[in-house]
Amino acid sequence: MMLAALTLASLGLLAWASDLCPPACRCFDNLTTADCRDKGLAQIPPLPAGTLKLFILNNKIKEIPENGLNELQVLDLTHNQLNASLNPVWPSMTNLTKLLLRDNNLASLHPAQFLNCPALVFLDLSKNHIHRLTPRFLYGLANLKTLILSHNQIETLQAEVLDDVIGLTELHLNFNRLREIESGVFRRSAMLRKLDLSNNRIVKVEDGSFRGATGLKHLDLSGNQLVTIPADSFSSLTELHHLHLMSNNLTDLSDRSLSGLTNLTELDLSCNRLSSLPSEVFKDLAKLKFLDLYRNRLTELPPEVFRSLINLSDLQLNGNQISMLPPEVFAASHKLQDLQLSHNHILELHPALFANMPSLQNLQLAHNTLTLLPEDLFHKLQALKELHLQYNHITVLHQSVFDGLPNVTRVDLSNNRISSLHPDQFRDLSKLKHLKLDGNQLAKLPSNLFTALGKLVTLDLGHNNLSELSSDTFKGLIHLKNLILSFNPLHSVHYNAFQDLGSLHTLLLQNNSLESLPPELFHPLPKLRELNLDGNKLGRLNPRLFQKLKDLQQLSLKSNRLRSLETKTLKPLKKLTLIYLSDNMWNCTSVDIFYLCNWVKVNREKLNDKPVCYFPSESKSALFLLDHCAAAARCPPSLPLQLLSVLTPSLIAVAHSFL
Repeated sequence: MMLAALTLASLGLLAWASDLCPPACRCFDNLTTADCRDKGLAQIPPLPAGTLKLFILNNKIKEIPENGLNELQVLDLTHNQLNASLNPVWPSMTNLTKLLLRDNNLASLHPAQFLNCPALVFLDLSKNHIHRLTPRFLYGLANLKTLILSHNQIETLQAEVLDDVIGLTELHLNFNRLREIESGVFRRSAMLRKLDLSNNRIVKVEDGSFRGATGLKHLDLSGNQLVTIPADSFSSLTELHHLHLMSNNLTDLSDRSLSGLTNLTELDLSCNRLSSLPSEVFKDLAKLKFLDLYRNRLTELPPEVFRSLINLSDLQLNGNQISMLPPEVFAASHKLQDLQLSHNHILELHPALFANMPSLQNLQLAHNTLTLLPEDLFHKLQALKELHLQYNHITVLHQSVFDGLPNVTRVDLSNNRISSLHPDQFRDLSKLKHLKLDGNQLAKLPSNLFTALGKLVTLDLGHNNLSELSSDTFKGLIHLKNLILSFNPLHSVHYNAFQDLGSLHTLLLQNNSLESLPPELFHPLPKLRELNLDGNKLGRLNPRLFQKLKDLQQLSLKSNRLRSLETKTLKPLKKLTLIYLSDNMWNCTSVDIFYLCNWVKVNREKLNDKPVCYFPSESKSALFLLDHCAAAARCPPSLPLQLLSVLTPSLIAVAHSFL
C-alpha cells in the first residue's frame, strides 16, 4: 500500500513538474528561459516562477498581461500583433534589460511609455509604422544604451526627444523618412557612440546638427539626399572615427566641409556626384586610414589634395573620369597599401607617380586607356603584391618595367594589345603565382620566358595569336597548376612542351586549330584533373595519348572531327567522372565504333552530353550514339553487315578486356 502511495505521489510530482513549462514552449537553463516562438499563440501563457528570458516571437500576441512577467530580464515579442499602439504605460517589469518589439504594426508611442521598465538597456522598435516620436516617450529609461528605430516612417527628430536617455550609446534611425535634423536633438547625447541615419531623405546638415554628441565615433548618413556639406557641419565631432556619406547627391565640398574631424579614420564618399575636390578639404584628417571616392565624377585631382593624409592605407578612386594624375599627388602616401584607380580615363602615368609609396601592396589600374608604361614606373614599389593592368591599350612593355618587384604574386595584363614580350620580361618576379596575359595579340613566346617563375600557379594565355608551342616555352614552371591556352590558332605543340609541368591540374586547349597531338604530349602530367580539347580539328587520338593521366577527372572532346576511338584509348582514365563527346563525326556504320560503343555502355553515367552518329553518305535523322549502342546490343542482326562479319564471340570477349 505504501509503495503504491509513493508511486502515485511520484507520478503527481512528475505531472506537476511537466506543467511548469507551457506545452507550446521549450524551457532551458533550469526553467529560466522559455522559447515559445512560431506557435500561433494569441496570448502569453503562464510561465514558471523564476523565468528570466522569454522568446515569443512570430506569434499573434495582441496584448501584454499586467502581471506574471515582473521577473523577466529579456522579452522578445518580434513579429506579433500589438495592434496600432501600446497601452499608455508598459506593465511593470522592473528587471527587464532587453525588450524587442520589432515588426508589431505599432503606430505611436505614449509619453513615459516604458516608465515601469527602469532597468531597460536595449530597446528594439524597428519595422513598425511609427511616424512621430512623442516627446518624453523615453522618460524613465536612464539606463538605456541601445535604441533601434530603423524601418519606420519617422519624419522629424524633435529637439527634446532624446533628453531622457543621456546614457544612450547607440541610436539606429536608418530607413525612415527623416528630412532634417533639428538643432539641439543631441544636446544631451555626450555618451552617444554610434548614430545610424542612413537611407532617409535628409537634404541638409549644418553647423549645430550634431552639437552635443561629442563622444560620437560612428556616423552613417549614407543613402540620403545631401547636395553639399556646409563648413563646420561636423566640427564638434572631434572623436568621430567613421563617417559614411556614400550614395547621396553631393556635388561639391568646401575646404571646411570636414574641418575638425581630427580623429577620423574612415571616410566614405562613394557614389556621389563630386566633379572636383578642394585642395584643403582633407587638411584636418591626419589620422585617416580609409578614403573611398569610388563612382564620383572626378576629372582631375589637385596636386596637394592628399598631402595631409599621412596615415592613409586605402584609397579608392575607381569609377571616376580622371584622365591625368599630377606627379606629386601621392607624395605623402608613404603608408598607402591599397590604391584603386581602375575604371577611369587615365591616358598616361608620370614615371615618378608611385615613387613615394613603399608600403603599397595592391595597385589597380584596370579599365583605363594606358598605351605605355614608363620603364621605372613601378621600381620603388618593393612591397607590391598585386598589379592589375587589364583592359587598357598597352601595346608594348619595356623589358625592365617589372624589375624591382620581388614580392608581387599577381600580375594581370589581360585584354590589352601586347604583341610581343622580351625574354627577360618577368625575371624579377620570383614570387609570382598568377599571370594573366589573355586577350592580347601575342603570336610567339620567347624561349625561357617563364624560367624565373618557379612559383607560378596559374598562367592564362587564352585569346592570343599563338600558333605553336616549343619544348622550352614552359620551362621552369614546376608548380604550375592551371594553364589556359584556349582560343588561339595553335596548330603545333612540341611533344615535350609540357615536360616541366608535373604539378598541372587543369589544361585548357579548346578552340585552337590542332589536327593531331603527339602520343607523348600529356605523359609528363600525372596530376592532371581537367583536360579540354573542344573546338579543334582532331580526327584521331593516339591510343597512348592518355596513358599517364591516372588522375584525370574531366575530359572534353566536343566539336572535333573524331570518327572513332581506338582500343584502350580511355582505359587509363580510372578516375574519370565526366566526359564530353558531342559534335564529332562518330561513324556508326564502321566497325571502328565498336570500342567507343562498349565503353559508353559501361560508363554511361560519365557521359555528360548527347553525341550523335554521323552518316556521311546517307540521309538519316539524328541518332544518338547511346541509342545506337543500346540498339546494337539488343538486336545484333540490325548492325551493318561489315560489322557483323568481324564480331565473332571470341572477339567480343577480347574487346571487353580492353575497355
